[in-house]
Amino acid sequence: MAETEDCVLELGGSLDARSTPEIRSALHDLLSAPGKVVVLDLGAVTSADVVALRVIAAASRLASLRGGRIVLRATPGPVRRLLTVSRLARLVEVERTPGEIDVPRPRDGHGVGSATPETA
Repeated sequence: MAETEDCVLELGGSLDARSTPEIRSALHDLLSAPGKVVVLDLGAVTSADVVALRVIAAASRLASLRGGRIVLRATPGPVRRLLTVSRLARLVEVERTPGEIDVPRPRDGHGVGSATPETA
């Protein structure tokens, strides 16, 4: 298994059917190397729907098959509730407390991508 650099990807705005192609593409690019840990920082997410959360859950499964994982950080309460109600919570790893997962947080925006622009 190749050594890879783990990363933090910040998502913001509305995670919905319109943003899923961009999210899917970003996650597949990041997971192209085996053993990669990707932290999705959802602190700037204003809303989410099940379609977008299914894309994240599918990427989490792909990461697992490749020896890596996806971790959700700073998950807003409504998104956590939707994960639970949709039963997708059992398919994704959610960081309970900040810094619980040993992956560096981004500094000054370096090494951070934004998968979804803020929509009005």
